[in-house]
Amino acid sequence: MLSIIVPCLNEAEGIGDALVALAPLRARGAEVIVVDGGSGDRTVERAAPHADCVLSAPRGRALQMNAGAARARGEILLFLHA
Repeated sequence: MLSIIVPCLNEAEGIGDALVALAPLRARGAEVIVVDGGSGDRTVERAAPHADCVLSAPRGRALQMNAGAARARGEILLFLHA
């Protein structure tokens, strides 16, 4: 299985479109994990309907990527930056 991990911070403007583009992969069994670093906008709210899991982690791309990797169930990890 493929796990797509999307670290984000204040991406409300585009996160929905980015995740909608991943819908065909989700339909084929990939999981999408969004890891928010403490956004002050509506990123989490807009991401939730299009992701299998939305996590919160300390701000910092590496910290967010590690949190997503720890939660991932896939054998292959793909890190996609929103």
